[in-house]
Amino acid sequence: MEIKLNIGYEQLIAIISQLPVDEVIKLKAEIEKISLEKNIDTSDGLESLIANGPVMSDEKYWEFKNNRKKFSQWREK
Repeated sequence: MEIKLNIGYEQLIAIISQLPVDEVIKLKAEIEKISLEKNIDTSDGLESLIANGPVMSDEKYWEFKNNRKKFSQWREK
């Protein structure tokens, strides 16, 4: 059985404000747990992107350094 609700933010806040204090504390802990899980997933994706991203070859690196040096000399003149 599955039930989906379309509740706006203000309605959700109104519902939460009706909860007893101990239930609000449990809800807060659950929200923090979910938030941590989502943040971990996001950082793993970024780390994976960086680790598996394109890498500059030695030849391209030296070409880049040469071009930078030439541009620096050109600007000084």
